[in-house]
Amino acid sequence: MVEGGKRKKFKFEQAISELEAIVNRLDSGDLSLEQMLEDFETGVRLVKDCQRYLAQAQKRVEMLVSEGGGLEMKDLEAEAEEGGEDEVD
Repeated sequence: MVEGGKRKKFKFEQAISELEAIVNRLDSGDLSLEQMLEDFETGVRLVKDCQRYLAQAQKRVEMLVSEGGGLEMKDLEAEAEEGGEDEVD
């Protein structure tokens, strides 16, 4: 993110909070059409920024796991569907 010519560090949690606020404002129905469009545009930008951030985070995790030698990636969704809680013997 660039603001005023300086690179601004992306804060995922802050972006999610801002998205929640935008959704609440849009749901309220109290905005003019112009305000709604501006909020929608901001929301789309934030979603794209969050997706990019999460993709980079996933790459970092995969790299760390592959460097860990012997660690393997698990598909969390598939594990959850199988009732994949770890059992302790």
